[in-house]
Amino acid sequence: MNSRLLFAFLCLASVSTGCIVVDDDHRPAPSVPGDVTFLWTFNGLRCDQARDVYGVNVIIPGESLLNDGKYACNTAGSDGITLHDFAPGSYNFTLQAVNFQNQIIFEASGTFVINGNKTAMVDLAPVGNPTSYALLNWRFPGNMGCGQAGVATVDITLDDMAPRNFDCTVGQSAQGLQTPNLDPGSHFIEFIARAPSGQPLYYFNGELVTQAYNPVAVLYDLYAVGGASISWKFSDGSVTFDCNSLSPSLQIGLNFQDTTTGQWVYGALGDWHNCIDKPIVYSYLKPGTYKVSLYAKTNSGTEYRSNPNIAPILVQAHNFPGPNSALEVTMYRQ
Repeated sequence: MNSRLLFAFLCLASVSTGCIVVDDDHRPAPSVPGDVTFLWTFNGLRCDQARDVYGVNVIIPGESLLNDGKYACNTAGSDGITLHDFAPGSYNFTLQAVNFQNQIIFEASGTFVINGNKTAMVDLAPVGNPTSYALLNWRFPGNMGCGQAGVATVDITLDDMAPRNFDCTVGQSAQGLQTPNLDPGSHFIEFIARAPSGQPLYYFNGELVTQAYNPVAVLYDLYAVGGASISWKFSDGSVTFDCNSLSPSLQIGLNFQDTTTGQWVYGALGDWHNCIDKPIVYSYLKPGTYKVSLYAKTNSGTEYRSNPNIAPILVQAHNFPGPNSALEVTMYRQ
């Protein structure tokens, strides 16, 4: 007979009231102590990507941690930390990523259970103000330095902020030029590189993309620019006349089509000005040949257009025709 069954039979036969039968096969395994390893990311970024993260604070209520729970972001090549010798049981925790000013910029909370060693993978979420900055560098064709390119200063415009003027060399330094703090995402940026006289020589406009909490370093290639000066008059086929003969408030749409690429400088909408503001001087055109297109429509619906077969103009680098050298374009009644 099975010894356990025999023991149970003897218990039943006994007049004793203190006999208890325990089934060892169904006894819970004893809990064991262990270590906890936290592996962390910051809104999906690693330590080498979240460059504003200086360290991570680990808070486990009721536990005294080495260095008051303040740890480096990366230890021994791992983005995380291993804490040793926890008694079996359930623990609450909070992780706080701090920047170099000891401000909390990412945070996460949770629970882990110790019954042997435990690994907790935690993605900390952004907290507070997620703005960050960009470090800007620029260069000129042929990788020229500022002096070689004849550039003294660079005007920079960000979004709808007022343009600011900087010494050219700051954008060719190892550190670069630091922008103000910006919301994460896409921003408009414009560069105008100027000679000591203030004449624009090189230009760029486009996009700057910033990341939450994470500074970005961006290098921009500025290109040489030239100019054009455009004026206009009107014709009904036999008589030519000026703005005052139509309406002083008449709007004129101008555009330049690159004869090499076919692209319009001012897209499908054109660049619009009051008729009486002629001539219009342009200073930021890429060197090349362009077809000039002008259009106007009066309040009564009469349209005027320039001849589509007009000879192209030549825009040369660092050559800027002034108002007195304007090309006068005739617009014909349609």
